[in-house]
Order: sequence, then C-alpha cells, then structure tokens
Amino acid sequence: MQMTPLDIRNKMFGKGIRGYQCGEVEKFLEIVSQEFEAAYTENFELREKNKGLESEITHYRQLENTLQQTLVLAQQTAEEVKKAAQHEAALLLREAENDKLSKVSETQVILANIQEEIQGLSRRRDLLRTQLKSFLLAHLDLEKLQERTDGIA
Repeated sequence: MQMTPLDIRNKMFGKGIRGYQCGEVEKFLEIVSQEFEAAYTENFELREKNKGLESEITHYRQLENTLQQTLVLAQQTAEEVKKAAQHEAALLLREAENDKLSKVSETQVILANIQEEIQGLSRRRDLLRTQLKSFLLAHLDLEKLQERTDGIA
C-alpha cells in the first residue's frame, strides 16, 4: 500500500484510556516510515541517476563543442590549402607563361640568325654566280680569241 500525504493528514487514531492507542500509532508510524524510506531511497537513486545523466550531458556538450571546433579548424585548413593551391597554380601559370615567352624570344632570335645566314648564303651564291659567269665569259672570250689567232695563223 502506498501512502500519500493526504492519507497521513486524514488518519484518525482511536482514543483509549490514555489517549491514542499506542499499537495503532506505532503500526501507522512503521508504515509511514517504510513508505518514506522507499520514497527517500527512490528520490536518492533518481538524484544520483540525474547527476550521472547531467554528467553525460556535460560530456556530450564538451564533445559537441570539440567537434564544432574541429570542424571549424578543418574548414579553415581546407580554405588555406585551397588558397595555397590556387596561389601555387597561379605561380605555375606565370612561370609557364614566362617560359613560353622566353622560348618564343629564343626562337625569334634563332629565326633571325637563320634568316641572316640565308641572306648571307644567298649573297654568297649570287657572288659565286657572278664570279662563275665572269670566269666562263672570260674563258669564252679567251677561246674566241684563241680561235681567231689559230684562224689567222
């Protein structure tokens, strides 16, 4: 039987010669004591359980806080890595562009040298042609002259 505060308030003891009957009062007090002890024990256990649950909640809140901080740090790190990669990519592009310009410039110098060499060879060819033509014409003139001298003699 569970007692309520109303049961305790409404309990009526029968009157005996010297007042309330001792056995009835002692029996009632024993029941009240047992009920109170059960309630007290349950209350104590619930308080202990509550402390444990509050401790777990605190632990999980700390864990959540740590995870949030870790997530923020991971996001920051990802952004830094992304920025560094973009910066490195930009540097590589600039370096590649500079290499390209350098090679184009070198190629233009080589092309200019080759064109200059071609012009020099072309002038030399023209000079050799002229010299050969002069040599052949001189040789023809000499042959004609020799034929005349052979024809006169």
